[in-house]
Amino acid sequence: MKTTRYLDTHPGTRPRILAHRGFTMADGKQVADENTFESFERALSAGADYIESDIQVTNDSIPVLFHDNDLKRLTGSKAKISELNLSEIQDIKLPFGGTIPSLRQALSEFPDAKFNLDFKTKFSESVGIEVIEDIKAQDRVLVSSFSERSRRRALANATSPLASSAGSAKVLACYLAAMAGREKALARILSGIDALQIPMHRYGLDFTYPKFLEHVLPSGVEIHYWTINDPKVMKELFALGAHGIVTDRTDLAVATFS
Repeated sequence: MKTTRYLDTHPGTRPRILAHRGFTMADGKQVADENTFESFERALSAGADYIESDIQVTNDSIPVLFHDNDLKRLTGSKAKISELNLSEIQDIKLPFGGTIPSLRQALSEFPDAKFNLDFKTKFSESVGIEVIEDIKAQDRVLVSSFSERSRRRALANATSPLASSAGSAKVLACYLAAMAGREKALARILSGIDALQIPMHRYGLDFTYPKFLEHVLPSGVEIHYWTINDPKVMKELFALGAHGIVTDRTDLAVATFS
């Protein structure tokens, strides 16, 4: 662990299990809404090590945990999260009866839970970090974003160290340096990074390729793969050296490594 205690509980005998938007399943079917107290509670009860979620911001500057920038996929409404205030947001009933929590509510409701938080908008970086620091949750949050600029801006807003995972541009640079065997360049790219959160394949690249892993794994930077729901693939990735599995199926991941 480089910057905080976020990554200090790796059990060693299995990967970290990161519950993707919580855990919404029971008996193979969806029973709860993603990114809600219900899905977070279900994930932790099922044995997840971390909650993976996303930060959007309301029009009254409150960071909330919601993946999309609008409500269309889940409610049919075209309204954007940024157009509604917190009160309006929390009046919305999602398909399984859940409501959208604020970041502050979630961190307070689950004071012992670790969170992997994806900063979705530029404004989320400042207000999200402010809440994290106000609640003193720095040691249980991993900052993530597809945008490397967003990751850097979020960390720049912090007054104390926070763990973070690399944005897409840095992931790509890391892959190219590793495949070229450029050890010094790779070390520079990975400086200040705690984790690479990556798919198995993207941009026509194979992020499970042995040469890539052989160069990255000794650096101390963790590798987390998303979004993996097949137990066989989970085992294969762990055997390759994966430190974390981001999954919709906390139940299957826990059973796979029990």
